[in-house]
Amino acid sequence: MSEENTNKTTTGRTDREITVYVPPRWGDMDAYGHVNNVAILSIMEEARIALFGPPPSSGQKPKNLPAPPIPLFETMADGVQALIAEHGIRYVAPLPYTGENIPVRVRIEKITAASVRVGYKILNPVNGTDCVRAFTVLAFWDSTAEQLARLNPSQRAMLEGHKMLGHGSATAITQ
Repeated sequence: MSEENTNKTTTGRTDREITVYVPPRWGDMDAYGHVNNVAILSIMEEARIALFGPPPSSGQKPKNLPAPPIPLFETMADGVQALIAEHGIRYVAPLPYTGENIPVRVRIEKITAASVRVGYKILNPVNGTDCVRAFTVLAFWDSTAEQLARLNPSQRAMLEGHKMLGHGSATAITQ
């Protein structure tokens, strides 16, 4: 892999798709030498954090993190939380556990008034083939007002600048 593929989560950019390298954990491996299907959600989470930064309302933020490519969470008001509204995962091929960082192509697929759909392609770290196609819908909740938090115009513009064209179906996980 590239020199970006080090022992920490790193990012690279191709058009509107951002490649994130997520380090695997030994405990992610199943008895068959593959990354366990349950670990895929953690890989998606790490890729999301690399994309947006630490989620809002997640405690004290580490000071040594690189700037996220899309600093959406930094623009959230105090008390706004990013909640998982939906996940979709399609296992295309086994993801071998090699100990190498796992490339994840992350993209913005759909933006609504109070949510964003993030798409993922998780790739084989050896040959780059697709192993998993997935998505997450994040909804934003204002815990102080106890209601959904709408994205403001500047947040929407930030996301629109990274949105992949031709995506947005709430159920499709194809590419």
